[in-house]
Amino acid sequence: MKVVHLSNTPVAGSPGNIVSALNRLTDIRARHVVFNAAAYRTRTFAIDIDWRTQQQQALDTIAEADVIHIHQYFSLNETFGTDFQKRFGDKRLIRQYHSAPDLWANGDASLLVRIVNEGVPQLVIAQGPERFYPYARVVPNVVPIDDPRYVPHAEADGLPIITFSPSGRASAWKTRWETKGVPQTLALLRKLEREGLCRLQLIVDTPHDECLRLKQGAAIAIDECVTGNYHLSGLEALAQGKPTLGYLDPRVQSQLRKLTGATDLPWIDVRLEEAQAPLRALLADRSLRAEIGAASRRWMETHYAEHAMIEHYRRAYLDLFEAPQRFGVSRFSGEADVWRARVCPDYNWAARRRLHAGWRDKLRAWIKR
Repeated sequence: MKVVHLSNTPVAGSPGNIVSALNRLTDIRARHVVFNAAAYRTRTFAIDIDWRTQQQQALDTIAEADVIHIHQYFSLNETFGTDFQKRFGDKRLIRQYHSAPDLWANGDASLLVRIVNEGVPQLVIAQGPERFYPYARVVPNVVPIDDPRYVPHAEADGLPIITFSPSGRASAWKTRWETKGVPQTLALLRKLEREGLCRLQLIVDTPHDECLRLKQGAAIAIDECVTGNYHLSGLEALAQGKPTLGYLDPRVQSQLRKLTGATDLPWIDVRLEEAQAPLRALLADRSLRAEIGAASRRWMETHYAEHAMIEHYRRAYLDLFEAPQRFGVSRFSGEADVWRARVCPDYNWAARRRLHAGWRDKLRAWIKR
């Protein structure tokens, strides 16, 4: 079987990881066509086929494919040409989501409904966005844990390094999901740095290959401690054997356990409000960091091996032909399931937001001490 992945942007390298694993570890041949390879400017990822410079190769690859695997929400005709559907409409299609639907709907309720209820078979990563796509099959973000850039290295000499690699600069309390709480997280990390306890490694607008190599020398990694989600960068840090701080809400935890079969999860699970004390303890104890980091790596090897994770995709492609009825069935049994998955976590976040709004001046004063 031949599968071509299409994406408007590199999607933080996720499609590339899937395509690489399919080609190395399964009988499926895969390619990845990216429309806007430079979407993140200097934050670059390895690209297979660049639509803007290799259009004929891209068209030939799409024509030869049995399955078109689309990443995120965008119009194929508007992106790849007005006759795309006419030329390739006989292919089996599957669409994968990596973000909550409001990223594209932007408050438009009717568009949000169209995105969620699209007739095309859907996949969604087993992270925060999962709760918004009841008809999507849950799949992992694949990580090539045995690639040399993903294996543990010794800490760099000198003060322990805390690494943090946000993809944007959004505040924790101005957006619900598309944030890693950069201003608030940096306030804490810079306070610890000013006290001489660590060195902050803030990685932004950096090629992904360089980012991975920089992080290998870090002592501690920050995934994201605000929304309740985890990210590909957190999985990368765990593979590299780093003590990794992140807040995973109950819904995310349940989906991750269901996907991997693990009972325990390797993140140091703290909200940003509670992160200072664990960070101080880790910074003061190198042997503790080493023990937790080694456990992080073992968890990835045991529960997140690349050959096991890629099988979720292989099975999905086979089901497109052998059991298409398995798609389009809601994973939620009723309103109560939706409320627990989506509404209640938002109440918790809103309460934290109100608390932080009231304490903003006190927080600024505390940071300056």
